[in-house]
Amino acid sequence: MNILDCTLFLRRLVSSLFCLVLAGNLLASDFGTTGLITLPSAKMQLDGSLTATLSRNEVVDIYNVTFQATPYVEATFRYAIFNPREQFGSTDVLRDRSYEVKVSLMKEGAKLPALAIGVRDLLGTGVWSGEYLVATKGWKLIEATMGLGWGRYAGRGGFSNPLSILSENFEDRPTGFIGEEVGGFSTKAFFRGPVGVFGGLKVSVPRVPLKFAVEYSSDIYQREARFGSIGDSSPVNIGMEWTFKEGVMLAAAYQQKQFLSLTLKAALDAKNKPKRQYERFYSSADQLGRVEAPEQIDLAKWYDKLLFDAERSGLRVHAAHFRPGDDQISFTLSNDRYALWADALNQFYVLSEIHLPENFERIAIAPLEDNLAGSSVLYDRSQISEKAKLVGVPPRKVTQRQVERVRVQPALSLDRPIYRTNFGYPRLALGADLAMRVQLMDPNEPLKHQLYVKGTGRLAISEAFNIWSAVTVDISNDFNTVRPSNSVLPRVRSEINQYLTQGRNGVDTMFGEYRQSFDSEIHLRAYIGILEEMFGGIGAELLFEPFAARWALGINLNWVRQRDFDKRFGFQDFQVLTGHASLFYASPFYNFDFGLHIGRYLAADKGYTVEARRTFDNGFAIGAFFTRTNVSSEDFGEGSFDKGLFFSMPYSFFIKGNNRSKYNTVVRAIERDGGRRLEGAVGNLWWDRRALRYDALQNNRDRVVP
Repeated sequence: MNILDCTLFLRRLVSSLFCLVLAGNLLASDFGTTGLITLPSAKMQLDGSLTATLSRNEVVDIYNVTFQATPYVEATFRYAIFNPREQFGSTDVLRDRSYEVKVSLMKEGAKLPALAIGVRDLLGTGVWSGEYLVATKGWKLIEATMGLGWGRYAGRGGFSNPLSILSENFEDRPTGFIGEEVGGFSTKAFFRGPVGVFGGLKVSVPRVPLKFAVEYSSDIYQREARFGSIGDSSPVNIGMEWTFKEGVMLAAAYQQKQFLSLTLKAALDAKNKPKRQYERFYSSADQLGRVEAPEQIDLAKWYDKLLFDAERSGLRVHAAHFRPGDDQISFTLSNDRYALWADALNQFYVLSEIHLPENFERIAIAPLEDNLAGSSVLYDRSQISEKAKLVGVPPRKVTQRQVERVRVQPALSLDRPIYRTNFGYPRLALGADLAMRVQLMDPNEPLKHQLYVKGTGRLAISEAFNIWSAVTVDISNDFNTVRPSNSVLPRVRSEINQYLTQGRNGVDTMFGEYRQSFDSEIHLRAYIGILEEMFGGIGAELLFEPFAARWALGINLNWVRQRDFDKRFGFQDFQVLTGHASLFYASPFYNFDFGLHIGRYLAADKGYTVEARRTFDNGFAIGAFFTRTNVSSEDFGEGSFDKGLFFSMPYSFFIKGNNRSKYNTVVRAIERDGGRRLEGAVGNLWWDRRALRYDALQNNRDRVVP
């Protein structure tokens, strides 16, 4: 269960981005989108950039995450705290979540401006509801923006909507909550009502990292004035930006002739591949490396020496197979350390150059990801001029001819290997980490946390079967149940705070799991036990994924029972059979993957989930999802339907050295019961195996070449 405090998440993200910044100028406005002070422009960030923006003033604090999803689409998730410092006379207590999308219609040319269209409150309460068509043109140090706006952009000096010539429905705009329900799509208001004009200038100071901005805003802050947070406002905002580190910016502005604002902005280049970190040690082929070998290693055998060096490199060699007289040898390999599988393969091929007999001219590797087979990789071995003694060589430019020696092929099965490694099962591994749960968006107490020690255990019975466990030992906890669930559905998620209070010390998971690939195309995952914080039971997931195909099919079926609130070994009466049929598609555009899941959810509601993720070659992934079921928006409650964002950030972005760990989280606006899936049970096989998919390996062949 991932319960994310968006405020804390954004603060942590910004602090992390200070050392992981994006080359070039940071263009985000106070609302996260590329723009002036509060207004959007037609400019876009660089493709793949992830920008965090924190804007603070006495009227509203705004926390934004903006992702340049493609070169033409910019998406923002926003959380706003109105009247954050509880100023005297204001009765505004709203905490609002919203989404914004801006689409580039035309890039800037020598004479013509850039042109973009956007919706500020695409999904939410409609508090920020506004749409715009905006143009931006730059001349050396000056950038000018002008746009037409609807909704909040038409509060000052508006004129009749020219779209009314298409339909009289465009003449008037709905008032109040714009969506049919709180948290729903507000399509009935899009581009409706009067039209306002906005614009501004941004001027850069030569040879100094300063910019000045002035804008004419057509937003009169009508809602905030009604609640007493602001008086009569002015359309003119002025501000300045200081880029004190490349990609990190501090901005200040005087807005509406009413208040000062301070904004911090930082960005991450999610497309940037981490620099390859070579594992450096003396090979067992050298006398200095031999003295470190344990007694059970037979240094007279090339397989033992290769196995020893591979394990020191963070790789596990399971088996090797070759036919007498053949020039090809095949290995089964697991990667325990490298964020990129291409780097793991490169390291093994480097070791192969040291230890393998020269008669093996082709080396095939069958990678395993948690005992699930992926596409194999064949390397046509180059002529060895001199064997390296020190493992870890400086990078060099790889030629296209060398890249062509690496071929991605269907999965290999080493049924009767010549060599097989005995890993000494069963094996027990224990660990403990300091962890934190945080929760935001409760209307009464927007920030709550639990600081705890997370103890983990893994008992490996074999490569295919493992017993996993995780327990929580509470250190500090301010979760409470002051605001009880009002759900009319089975409370499969909305009572999470009961688990975080009564189960502050408890068992999070304890289950047995079996993973196996039956051939190159069929993969199975089965599990039984305490599967997550709120449910235990039994289930299985099956994936059919043809080699090099862009589609795959999946199915999962689970019988689960809800756990007692104390997170021990007791269960409540509620039980459910849940399952989904899934269709996956790996698009050729910008590494976007899509999933469609149709089935029965935890609250016994039926419907579908659509999810989309963009995964970069470095392992960073970001995506979004939504679920619609036969539960009405009224019965669902606040939010109307389940939706959220997904983030996966490799620790290799922050930590020197090779590391496979990732920070994964799901951001939801609110915890409700409709459309909720069993955690980690729907589509896991598809997403977990992505790094070993044909296209993922094919795109990184240059890093595989030793």
